[in-house]
Parts: sequence; C-alpha cells; structure tokens
Amino acid sequence: LNIVHIVQSPQKSPNKDETGGNCAGGMLKALERETESLTRIDLSTSILPSLSAGLAVILDTTKPSISLPFEKSGASSYNSFYVFCKSSCQSVKPGKLRVRCSECKQGTLTLARGPSCWDDVLMPNRIRGVCQSQRCNGNVAEFYFKCGAHPTSDSETSVSLNLVTTNSRYITCITCTDIRSPVLVFQCMHRHVICLDCFHLYCVTMLNDRQFIHDPELGYSLPCVAGCPDSLIKELHHFRILGEEQYNRYQRYAAEECVLQMGGVLCPTPGCGAGLLPEPGVKKIVCEPGNGIGCGFVFCRECKEEYHEGECSSLLSLQGAIAQKGYVVDEHAAMQARWEEASRETIKKTTKPCPNCNIPVEKNGGCMHMKCPRPQCRFEWCWNCSLEWNRTCMGDHWFD
Repeated sequence: LNIVHIVQSPQKSPNKDETGGNCAGGMLKALERETESLTRIDLSTSILPSLSAGLAVILDTTKPSISLPFEKSGASSYNSFYVFCKSSCQSVKPGKLRVRCSECKQGTLTLARGPSCWDDVLMPNRIRGVCQSQRCNGNVAEFYFKCGAHPTSDSETSVSLNLVTTNSRYITCITCTDIRSPVLVFQCMHRHVICLDCFHLYCVTMLNDRQFIHDPELGYSLPCVAGCPDSLIKELHHFRILGEEQYNRYQRYAAEECVLQMGGVLCPTPGCGAGLLPEPGVKKIVCEPGNGIGCGFVFCRECKEEYHEGECSSLLSLQGAIAQKGYVVDEHAAMQARWEEASRETIKKTTKPCPNCNIPVEKNGGCMHMKCPRPQCRFEWCWNCSLEWNRTCMGDHWFD
C-alpha cells in the first residue's frame, strides 16, 4: 500500500463551475486528471535545519510529471533523517518522514505548506491542512518517523534523532579525528561534531562516573563533549544509542538523581538502591520493605553506614568520597570538529579581502601579485602584506 502525501501549492481560486462549488471535491477531480504525477514523495531528501529556516517541500500539481531525486539514473540516496529503531534493528538507522491527519491518523491530509525545519516536525500544531477522509474534519498535521531499513506496519514508528545527520561536510570527529558518517552535531555555539562510536563511549564513560547533569526542564542529559556552555542535549532519546542494557542503567540513574534533587536519599545496600524521601533533618533512615521495594536496612543519612548514635566516623566519610574523572578532549581536535566552521575555514585559508574594495579574492596558486577581479576595482596588491603591489614586494616575497 502506497501512501500519498499531498502538499497543495498556493494558487488562485478556480472558477466555481470547474470545482462544482466544492474546493475539496475540485481538488480530488484535479488529482484524478493527473494521477500520473502523484508519485510517493520521500521527504527524507529534504534537509531540515535545526532553526526555523529552510526550503519547504511543495508538490506542484499543475505539472504533468515530477522528476524525483531517486528516479534519476545514477543518483545516490542522501539521508537527512535518522531514527533509533527499537524493533528489529535496535540501532541507529536512516529514517523516513511521514505525515498523517492528527484526528483519523490516516495519510490523507492535504498540507497547506511543507515542513521547513525541525520545529515544524517535532512541535505539534505547527502545520495545518485539510483531511480528505470521509467524515473527518481534521485540519492538523501529525508528523512521525519510520525506520528506513526494513518494511514496517502502520503502527510501527521510530524515535527521530534530530542531532544525527549525514556527514556531508566531511568534518572530523572531535574525539577520534576520523571522518565518519553519520555523526552527531551538538547544539553548542561551535556545533561540534562527534561520530556515533565516540558518542557511545562518551555516554558510557560519563554514566560510569555519574557525570550526567540533571536539568529541571530537560532531565538527565549531557553537554557538548568539549564542555561548551548551554549545550545540553534536549532530546533524550539520543541516549538510546547506549544500547538497551546501558540505557536501562541510564534511566535508573536518572530516577535516582531526581530523588536526590528532591532532597531524598538512596538506600546504600548493594542490589537495593531504593529512593527514599525522609523528613528534613531526620538522621535515622529506614528502607521500609513493601510492594517489592525496600530491604529493611536502617542507615545513617550522613555517612550511609548502618545507623549509629553520635558523630559519623571521618574515615568512613573519606572512604565514601570518589574522585570523578572528566572526559578530556584535545583542543586542536575541537577546533577541527566544528560543523559550521568547515566552509568558513576554507574561505579563510584560500581568500583575502581586496584592500581597496574588500571583496573576497581567492588565491589558488601562483605568485603573490594579485589583481582584484571586480571590474570596477582592478586593484593590484600583494597577497602577503595586503598592500598595493610595489617593488619591495617583488624583491622580498614575489613568490613563496
């Protein structure tokens, strides 16, 4: 069964006699006249940026045929969307973006416009349309993702990983410095790039050291591996890359951290770890057994040892102190692993502004004698010292 998603392009209202006085009916008649143009659109070929800017995918029904990227001979597939497939794959796979009516859950919604950014897809009620199903008045689009690695049922969906993308810019990983794909791009100022294997190692290392950060709004998350400010991962499903066993441990630690942030304590008995919320100032804590939770251990709130009267032993307190290790990133590797900086660095290395008109001028070889390509300028200058070309430049550094 092929699902056709239609995006109606803006156009003038047709005459009433052509549509029979009904806009939806007229649209259906128009679609019947041009059934050959309604090929299933694969929205994964559209690059959706993280910010609200980009090119919407519009299906122009006025043209007799549409040439799709995957129909062209020799065209290689390009995936902008990645998901974590929880069913058969249990790993990160290319994803397929789909849309349906939020009311009847059918793929029969005519969209007013195509999605142009991740906010359009992830946030509800962003895009509207008209549902063509009978007895359905739905007008809100609901986007979802499917795993592109295997056939799926209608009810089988996957979690989108909006920070994972194809490494189309060939950026080196901030940790191993290899160029790999796909990669995860952190939401920091520099948009640092890390390959998925190194991201997995980063998560496991920080999980072992309990270095995850509990944010009241986001939850249990990690910042950019380089320690950039305001870079916590907002979509926590990215931590499914840990794998099932480690992800379950991540969820347990997150619940425990939540208890601690609320002023509670964790039972120190090995194998128990129940979260307890005693009254403030109470030193004697009882891990009450009940409902399969709790072991009955009575312990001191301060030193987490078996309950005792008087002061806690300083030796026990020192033994409980564990040095936490950070995840160290090479500074040079961090400079090279910037997603947005790749094109800027290329321009910076191969171009300089003309000293007369400031237009960027590229040098791809030859001597230091430059001539501005701008017809209105044609200023002759020295690439090395950015001064007007002179006899000193010829004598000192005509070529490198």
